[in-house]
Amino acid sequence: MINVTNEMLIEVISDALAGKRESFLMRLRVMVKKLKKESPELASKLEGLLMNTSGAIAIERAQSLVPKATPVDADTRQKLLVETYPVVIEVEPVWPSKTDVQLHRFVAEWEMKERLYKEGLHPSRSLLMGGPPGVGKTLAAKWLACKLDMPLLTLDLASVMSSYLGKTGNNIKAVLNYASSFPCVLLLDEFDAIAKKRDDATDVGELKRLVTVLLQAIDEWPNTSVLIAATNHAELLDPAAWRRFDRTINFEYPTQDLIKRYLVSKDIGDSLSNYISTRIGQVSYAVIERAINQAKRNSIIENFPLSSALIDELLDSESLEDVIKTMFVENVSQRKISLDLGIPRSQVRKILKVEDEDNE
Repeated sequence: MINVTNEMLIEVISDALAGKRESFLMRLRVMVKKLKKESPELASKLEGLLMNTSGAIAIERAQSLVPKATPVDADTRQKLLVETYPVVIEVEPVWPSKTDVQLHRFVAEWEMKERLYKEGLHPSRSLLMGGPPGVGKTLAAKWLACKLDMPLLTLDLASVMSSYLGKTGNNIKAVLNYASSFPCVLLLDEFDAIAKKRDDATDVGELKRLVTVLLQAIDEWPNTSVLIAATNHAELLDPAAWRRFDRTINFEYPTQDLIKRYLVSKDIGDSLSNYISTRIGQVSYAVIERAINQAKRNSIIENFPLSSALIDELLDSESLEDVIKTMFVENVSQRKISLDLGIPRSQVRKILKVEDEDNE
């Protein structure tokens, strides 16, 4: 008796008719595994078909990544998505070790998906990221799209919310249908704008139905694409949303060590990076990046050292002189201070000489 249930056959046929190729192939691999003992000849023939089919899919993917027109708003005709391909990451991101491990595991699953398919598994296809603004959630989505070599499609859910909820629902459905039709990474930003708790008394029934539709779409998301949702307010999400995602990652404010590494990656001197990281307190990468860019502008316009401009932006109560004196007390050499702060050594000596005179 062949150990293949009627339910398994129905699932395979259902996936084939619905065009869910990755799910179809996965189920077929499971069937082949079960057939090997009971009917090795049939299993061998099916395995041969699988090899040919996988090759054909690979060729098809290489030919075209975007087979349909980008969805637009029915009234304004504006595009609903921001599409980026290829995604380029110029600086390697800096995350806490736990977050870094989780993201690399996500990529590894896709790189080893054929091994997972043979065991009746598939790589994680959905990811929910929570945490305060500016801590790297959007960057993580870009990084994943870059590593997986997929287009990144970004939808800001807050921006498509309309007083006409039926219109909002149609827009979101159009985006989901489009993104699920070819391999890509879809980022739903401001996820809490839609996926709120359905027991919120202030929400109308139409919005609650929209949440249900969105959750069903996550359940039915194809194995060919990655769905990422990002929220700054995880506490607002419907509890059912958390259960729908294959993976969840909580992003936190960077630690002192991570802030230093981030500043060094932006070509800020080691000793100055260390000084700032030990005094800046809890702050996001976005705030630091904005301060660096503003410091560069100030440095050019007012013709003074970038280090001084950066200190002004990030450490309001301190001056360049204060930093130099403190660094020297903390056993940073005059040469190192001069090099990292980008100022002449004579200026360092002058400031420290004044300090010596003050202490006499």
